[in-house]
Amino acid sequence: MLHRILKLFQKAIRDESKQTEFSSDLKMTLSFIESGCLPASVDNKTVFVFKCPQEEVNLLKETENVLFEFECIKRPEFPSVRLNFEFQDKSNKTYRFDYFFNIESDEDIELLEKLEDQRYFDLIFFDSKIEYSKRIEITKKDKEKIKAVLDQAKS
Repeated sequence: MLHRILKLFQKAIRDESKQTEFSSDLKMTLSFIESGCLPASVDNKTVFVFKCPQEEVNLLKETENVLFEFECIKRPEFPSVRLNFEFQDKSNKTYRFDYFFNIESDEDIELLEKLEDQRYFDLIFFDSKIEYSKRIEITKKDKEKIKAVLDQAKS
């Protein structure tokens, strides 16, 4: 019995630690940007890829808190949902990133809708390759906020 439990546990660990693979489209898009945040669908989940130089990856790796907030922006020229990330290090220094989802884009809406159903999302830090990743839990309150912002954006 204990042997079976250990096997299941080992399988779960292997599944969680499998290497993330980017699509060729995502790799090409990342090659065009110097720095920034980009949402993507990886293994049918929404993830956020942060493209930045190695020095910045090293700083962000050491952050203690990662806060995120959604905001609906209804402007005729670019209706969007803003996602703001705030990383805080041990000395309370803050690093900010944001991304604007185009609410007229089916692809962007799909990425947001996936977040509603996920228990977590991954932050993937990328320079010329994946340098580091961090998993962020999506709480029930976060899901309610995502749903509210999506409903507001769609109305």
